Amino acid sequence: MKNKDENKVKLREKLALTFKRKWLVNGTKTFLIIAIIIAAYFALNLWIRQLDLPEIDVTENQIYTLSDASKEAIAKVDQDVTIYCYGFLEDSTFVDLLKQYNKVNDKIKYEMLTEASNYEMIQEHDLQEGYTVLILKSGEAEKIVDASTDFTTYDFTTGQSVDTTEQTMTNSILSLTEENKPKIYFVQGHNEYKLEETSVLTTYLKNEAFEYDSLNIATAGAIPEDCDILAILSPDKDILDTEAQAIKDYINKGGSIYFSMDVVSEAVSLPNLQSVLDQYGVSVKNGYILEYDEGKANESAPYVFIPEVSSTHEITRDIYSDSNLWLVYSAKLEFKDEETLKNLNVTKETLVSSSDEAAFITDISSDMKTAAQTAELGKAEIGSILTKTIGEGEDAKESKLIIMASGSFISDVMTNGGYPLSYLGSNKDFVINSMAYLGDKGNNLTIRKDMANSTYLPTETQNRVVLTIIFVIPVLIIILGVAIWTYRIKRK
Repeated sequence: MKNKDENKVKLREKLALTFKRKWLVNGTKTFLIIAIIIAAYFALNLWIRQLDLPEIDVTENQIYTLSDASKEAIAKVDQDVTIYCYGFLEDSTFVDLLKQYNKVNDKIKYEMLTEASNYEMIQEHDLQEGYTVLILKSGEAEKIVDASTDFTTYDFTTGQSVDTTEQTMTNSILSLTEENKPKIYFVQGHNEYKLEETSVLTTYLKNEAFEYDSLNIATAGAIPEDCDILAILSPDKDILDTEAQAIKDYINKGGSIYFSMDVVSEAVSLPNLQSVLDQYGVSVKNGYILEYDEGKANESAPYVFIPEVSSTHEITRDIYSDSNLWLVYSAKLEFKDEETLKNLNVTKETLVSSSDEAAFITDISSDMKTAAQTAELGKAEIGSILTKTIGEGEDAKESKLIIMASGSFISDVMTNGGYPLSYLGSNKDFVINSMAYLGDKGNNLTIRKDMANSTYLPTETQNRVVLTIIFVIPVLIIILGVAIWTYRIKRK
């Protein structure tokens, strides 16, 4: 028994000595071993890539991984969707994300858009070098996403960047394929904003799967049956008695209204229009707000300002955290007392208001300095939702009114910087969110991956470097450690 043990020890010593003399001491063979290991590593890596395995996402907020909320929503899509990618590389992280959409639902496909693959589409959308644009198509429906602006936002409450890539893509696919496409009628005939004066807004509404048309109520005689939202954008002429009655009939059927009003001449009187607003116990007081809260207004023009928005309502909560509105010459709302609102079966929620430091100018015929001497001081309510219950029990209906004492903020009126007012802050988003709320488009998901613990957005290369550091290097160290340990044991 002892001889056998001694033989085993001698055999191990001979093997260790042979390994040391013939391999470790021989530099050429040692180099060959290292080369073989490196080649094996790259071969293994290439083989794994060919298997198209999902990326391992080591970012804390799972930047590169499709969330369960998206998977659940996307799995229900029953229409073919093609996502044309312009300005992206095939091996980019974003394309990896699109592959995840395809794995969840094979009706969602992507194509790399180049001049060679589809020159006509590039020309049609005037795509140029340096652009990163997505064109989503499903049947006749189309949606365009600008990756340079739509994939990130900034959370002003935390001071961090927020990745909205997944949120934008999921909602874009859903809006393109959903059956609920509310019809908006924009009232015309009283100097309201025309459709061509709100082209930015209407373009984005179409992008979000709304249908819209203009409407002359006097000519039509009634509100069309397919009207989901009646939009009245800043008239400065009164409506007819018959038009007022048609709108009241629409309200009594549970119709929804988006209404805005800009400052009008002191000579303008709108009794018939006011009779419609009286159904909700609200009026727009003519005049304009000067904002004196530091940091919320243009220093030389306090009538251009950032209002306060609700932090809790679904229309404004993302605007509250990530952005702001910009209003110009905003009027203010006035309401009937609580008892009157109760008798009207109306409840109210505030969306937009000025600060407590604001002043409301009522003397619009005088210069600003003179008019400020008689201004009303304090907070002014600018935007609200009023919900009116019609009927009782099972037959009860609700008519919703979103009213803004400002209309120009979503128009194509140009700023000094050459941008439409609707492009400032989240102006257009506020109206789109309002229309979505009135039209019961409740399928939008909020998937906002913040960078609370990292102030940069990791690139694909950076993500793979982290993977290498975390997984590959430790494995190599372990293998090397085992080899050294084994060698030392054999020397003893």
